[in-house]
Amino acid sequence: MKIKSIVFGDDLDPSFPKIESVITNSFAAITGNDTEYPSVYSSVQGGMQEIARALKTSTIIAVFADERMYQETKRCICTSFHFDMIHNERVLEKLKSLNNSERYMMHALMPKNATPFPLSDGLYSGFAIRSKSQCIFFLPLSEDRTFITMKKYVFPYIQRLYGTALPNFSRFETAYAADTLERQLLLSDVQIAIANTPVCKYIAHASKQIECFNDHISYAPYDKKHEDRDISKLSAVLAAEYYECQFGASIVEGDRDLEGNFTATITISNRETATIRTLSSIPDETHEDFMTTVVTEFFMMLAAELAHAPEIPKEELKSVKPSPAIHAARIVIYAILFAAAFFLTYAATSLSDLSIFG
Repeated sequence: MKIKSIVFGDDLDPSFPKIESVITNSFAAITGNDTEYPSVYSSVQGGMQEIARALKTSTIIAVFADERMYQETKRCICTSFHFDMIHNERVLEKLKSLNNSERYMMHALMPKNATPFPLSDGLYSGFAIRSKSQCIFFLPLSEDRTFITMKKYVFPYIQRLYGTALPNFSRFETAYAADTLERQLLLSDVQIAIANTPVCKYIAHASKQIECFNDHISYAPYDKKHEDRDISKLSAVLAAEYYECQFGASIVEGDRDLEGNFTATITISNRETATIRTLSSIPDETHEDFMTTVVTEFFMMLAAELAHAPEIPKEELKSVKPSPAIHAARIVIYAILFAAAFFLTYAATSLSDLSIFG
């Protein structure tokens, strides 16, 4: 199976490298090495010939278009292939939730025989259309919509159609951020303490993609005594102080907001100032999806903080405890030394008493 990805959008968009990486790596996990980085076009006319060539060589053609070019790209593709267009009922039903929904009717237009991929609001709905063993996906290009559409629709569709065993998509979401953080950790001679909140189980899972993670990052005790942003900031500061690290960090999950979305607050502190960011899920995100988004953002924020951190010579740092295991080991050593000192004192006193009686 060969998959060809074609992107209509702006590769200068800050989110594009991550989207490109996720698309490529997720498809490569299905096809092995028979997957190339997407071909990118800033105009619809420039990419139509690429689609025609891909039809001759590829089993799956995945076309992504950003919001600026979405409707024009869809119209050109459907016109070129002489698809009969209709307003898809499933998408129309989703659009009814919007105010002035009649303004968005074009978002429901797609080929008559297409399988629709609508998200909760119906906007920029993707679809799949196939002929025999070949399939064309038309999908939105934006970080939120792309990833959710691929997880919710595209991967399951490929599995049903081709019987392919699929990898865990969330791994590819964090892979780009993990690689970015790993490069920065290797460049930075720092230790970081993370408050051991419940979110840390997601961090620990994602950090398996970072070989040097445990060399630089430790988990510090966490005690919830405050609320919301205050507890996140305090936990980050206390984590840094606990291990006497240059950086402390914390991710605290909050209650759902008024719209029922999940929330979380990320804090990264250099013990003097703190960078704080609060995230909310979007309607189509599950809790697991949201946690992937949060951990990905955390890795990117931490990498950015390290990139701008001044270098501090080792001799200026206090005793840095690189892991809880070493911290515990030191406590054991201190206990042994104390016991040894007590024993020697006791032995010396006993010998002194013997000499007196002698």
